[in-house]
Amino acid sequence: MTADFIELAQKTYPKQLAHFEQLITDDHLSHLYLLAGSKPQAKLAFARSLAWLVAGPTKRNALRIEQNDHPDIFIVTPEAGSDALKVGQIRALMPEFTTTSLESSRKIFIIDQVQTMTTSAANSLLKFIEEPAGPQLILLLTDSVAEVLPTIRSRAQVVHLHTLKGEELGDQTTGLDEDWVDKAQPILFKWFEKAMQRDLSAFSLVQTQLVPVATEKQQQNLLLEWLHQLTRDMIVFNQIGDQRLFFPQLRGFYTSLHRQYTLEQLMAAGDSVLADDDLRKINLSWQSRLEKITLDLSLELGVNDASTKKF
Repeated sequence: MTADFIELAQKTYPKQLAHFEQLITDDHLSHLYLLAGSKPQAKLAFARSLAWLVAGPTKRNALRIEQNDHPDIFIVTPEAGSDALKVGQIRALMPEFTTTSLESSRKIFIIDQVQTMTTSAANSLLKFIEEPAGPQLILLLTDSVAEVLPTIRSRAQVVHLHTLKGEELGDQTTGLDEDWVDKAQPILFKWFEKAMQRDLSAFSLVQTQLVPVATEKQQQNLLLEWLHQLTRDMIVFNQIGDQRLFFPQLRGFYTSLHRQYTLEQLMAAGDSVLADDDLRKINLSWQSRLEKITLDLSLELGVNDASTKKF
């Protein structure tokens, strides 16, 4: 009899589970993933299933994981009656991050609702993410990538756990018309290309196309999530295969950017995009935020760049 969490993961996310099984078989598994999805139980079941595959897909391990009794697997979820992770819960994990696994090839950590972590808790976690004591797999779970602190999000490989065609674009597409998605995404791509080329018409695109196409908060959040994915692809595209890119159709564009700019400039440009997360906390209009991103990209990419004279 298959454990409940395995059955749920296989039923809800069969393609993603098969993909990760292949990564494990080929020994291509990364050490840090940010799993995003709108189904809390299925998402946690998926993470447990990955832990099971890594620890050893046996009935005994499935039972121990189901009972939270495996010595190399640590699962942290909000305490009963709370929707947020407590600082103490993260700190309690620290001794485990500094020791190696007992039975498995990796020590495995599953942390749910990471978007609720405080900055201090996230910074404590970052130290161990960047300096692991040994082979580890860290699975961070969230309902929304955009709400996760940039310091965490920028270091993780983001995986959107969805099965339907429309949902593959991100959990925030729920309730959005697919025609809108087909219309909005090319506009964002066009603006991003202009902005990365430091072309003045990028400002005009903000006013005439980007702002009008996203009048609702949900639409604006999705555009920003796509933008985060674009900047991530832009930086790492030549280190991973097309199947791990959010927008593999833009590989040619990413290649041209790497020819024009240094990696340091592109990373600085990515940081300027992530900095918009702080602007969401203050009363600044959607248009003003987009215009600020456009300007900041120009400034970052203009440093020591003698080849571009458009601004």
